[in-house]
Amino acid sequence: MAHVPERTELYVCLNCQAVLAGDVSEGAGEKNHNFSVPDECAACGNTDIVELSDYPHVE
Repeated sequence: MAHVPERTELYVCLNCQAVLAGDVSEGAGEKNHNFSVPDECAACGNTDIVELSDYPHVE
């Protein structure tokens, strides 16, 4: 059986539009990870971050 890579959740900073990978939540198992929104943008330090799928709908 072939390995299928797991896809991380993606988020967008509303300040600089950087795309961020979700943080792996504590207690997540080795095979199925849970991802959470990063506390702040790694590029600019902003805390206004939304899921990539919600980004086109943010005003």
